[in-house]
This record gives sequence, structure tokens and C-alpha cells, in this order.
Amino acid sequence: MSLLLRLNFFLKLLAAAAVTAAAWIVGTPLPALLLMATVLAVLLALRLPGLRGYLKGAAILFALVFATWLLNLWLQGAPPAEAAATALRMAARLVATTGAFFFVMETSSPGSILAAASALRLPSMATLVLALIFGLIPMLRDEFERIGEAQRARGMELDDVPLWTRLRYGLARGVPLLVQSIRMAQAIATSLSVYGFDPAVRRTSWRRVGVLVEERLPAAGNGEHRT
Repeated sequence: MSLLLRLNFFLKLLAAAAVTAAAWIVGTPLPALLLMATVLAVLLALRLPGLRGYLKGAAILFALVFATWLLNLWLQGAPPAEAAATALRMAARLVATTGAFFFVMETSSPGSILAAASALRLPSMATLVLALIFGLIPMLRDEFERIGEAQRARGMELDDVPLWTRLRYGLARGVPLLVQSIRMAQAIATSLSVYGFDPAVRRTSWRRVGVLVEERLPAAGNGEHRT
């Protein structure tokens, strides 16, 4: 796991993009399902943090996408077998895509993203956008879970209820999650102002960034490393 955390962010992003491209290139359901199964097997083998929540969300996503595509194609007059094959392919594509980028988010810290972006000399605004996207999504997911725990503490049953009720209660978390995301955005904006963020100023990184991101600061003059 430590090796994955140190792996260059852009290599992981490239791998996720390759999985996404492969998922959307295949034209039949079997390869899409095999790719989805491979992605899920890798995630299970790595035991990433937040995997249980992702698997629940992926199951709901798969069911919803399959049902909506199946119904839509059936209403358009497509044969049932063809509609089911297309619905399976679309659902598997989305699960494979989300799983690949879930891997990137769970194995990339904001610091490693900033270091990799600085090593590539990306513009400051592009670096900021990458750090916010891949840093805020896990934070919002954790906030979503905390809202659920608060609902349980107030007596709202979220576990032993039908799927439709779970979905309705899940949507009920949207308002407090939106409020918290606005507060988070305001806090980030204040922090950028306090620290004097300026896109025109080129930043540097004390880490050495190659295939792996160096964790330690090199000592001056002797080529050794110290923490």
C-alpha cells in the first residue's frame, strides 16, 4: 500500500484513463463485465480505505443504470435481449470507470498531487484544480457518511429498510451535504487568500518526483537523505 501511495499521481491517472478508454471501446457486454470484475477484484485485493462504501454505491449504480437503460430501450421498441445486453454493457462501463478513479483518489494525497504537478511544471491553476478535485471528493464522501451517522443517532433507520427507502434517505442527505460543501469552499478560499496564492507565481517542490514520489528531503551537500 505504501508503494501505491508513493506512485506518481499522473501514472495512476493515466492507468485510470486507460481503463476508462477500454471500458468504453468494447462493444459487447462480456468484455465490459470482465473488465468491471477485474477492477473490483483489484480493489478488493488492495483493501483500500472506504472500499465498503464504494461497493455499496457501485451496486446501486449498476442496478440503476441497468434498469434505466433497459426500460428506455424497451420503450423505444428494442428487442429484450438486445436491450439487456446494452444495459449490461453501460452499467459495467460506469462501474469500471468509477472503480478506476476511486483507486486514484484513495491512493493520492493532496501533497503527492502537488509534488507531481510541480515536477511537470503545470500551471498553478491546473495544479489547484487537480488537488481540489481529487482532494475534495474523499472529504465530501466522509462528510456524507458522518451525516448518515447523525441520522442514525437521531433514530432514523437506514440499514434494515427497503432499497427505495434507503435511496430516499440518501437523497435527504443532499441538503446538509450541499451546505457543508459551501462551507468547505469558503474555508478553502479563505486559506488561499491568507497564504497569498497567486497563479502568476511559479511554485517549487522539495520532493524528488519520478515514477515514485520521494518522501524525504535531501540533505544539502552530501547526497544523503534525512527526514
